[in-house]
Amino acid sequence: MNFRPVPGVLFLLGLAVPLPAAERPNIILVFADDLGWRDVGWHGTDFYETPHLDALAKQGMVFTFGYSATGNCAPSRACLLSGTYTPRHHVYAVQTTDRGPKESQRLVPVPNRSGLARDNVTIADALKAAGYATGIFGKWHLDGPEGAPPAEQGFATVHQSFHTWSDAKTQDPENPKGVFSLTRGATTFIEKNRDRPFFVYLAHHAIHTGLEARPATLKKFQQKTAGAQHTSALYAACLYDLDASVGLLLAKLKELDLEKNTLVVFTSDNGATQESSQEPLRGNKGSYYQAASASLSSYAGPASPRPAAAAIFP
Repeated sequence: MNFRPVPGVLFLLGLAVPLPAAERPNIILVFADDLGWRDVGWHGTDFYETPHLDALAKQGMVFTFGYSATGNCAPSRACLLSGTYTPRHHVYAVQTTDRGPKESQRLVPVPNRSGLARDNVTIADALKAAGYATGIFGKWHLDGPEGAPPAEQGFATVHQSFHTWSDAKTQDPENPKGVFSLTRGATTFIEKNRDRPFFVYLAHHAIHTGLEARPATLKKFQQKTAGAQHTSALYAACLYDLDASVGLLLAKLKELDLEKNTLVVFTSDNGATQESSQEPLRGNKGSYYQAASASLSSYAGPASPRPAAAAIFP
């Protein structure tokens, strides 16, 4: 299979591969699950709070017209990691495209692969070959019968890389959706590899349903006046805890004096579920309307052109 990267993958590899090892930036890709375009402070939510993500956007670049490659989970991840679109890797849907009564199907379902096949070259493969320490922390969701596990797709370190929803529950009320344990795994990896280039893929289960939050965080939003657009205290609390975990990650970079040579990228696999309005955009995750794939995207690091820059191109 030919490797034809999409622009995001080209961007990361272009920064990293041509440089001498001592000058290569560390790369951290934080991937939220089902976080909508309208859900963060810098895109205008009137109830949720994302102070750490807002600060990241303020000090770096925001892609105001960024889109995920597809409107749902596994295909989006396959596109992101392989740098190819769905007709090349053939992951069109989670599990199968043949759904619903046959008599109601208007089109013949396109053949679907259950996972990302090993012959796809991933960004982790490329960075590992370039001398990077590579690690995944969290959700993989691409190792179906026709896919391969992350250890066979370029990730030398694999931490809690499961994909069943029951596994996402840690039974610890202070660790909702595993946001803090996954982040601690990533920060331990960063500290261990601080003297060499590293690539961290921190793929959260939050804020996919079922929503979870720390009791104190939930209480905070239950006591807050709801907005005109966003009203769910549990949704707000789950997102706030995800944001707090990003704050811990950024604090560790500062503690290790790695801020100046680390590129931090934050984005989401697709749009929000119906639990969170994305107006004025139409639709939600899984649809073919704009809000299904409109993606909040920002980065900060050594390649940031200037604070609070905005890339307004698609």
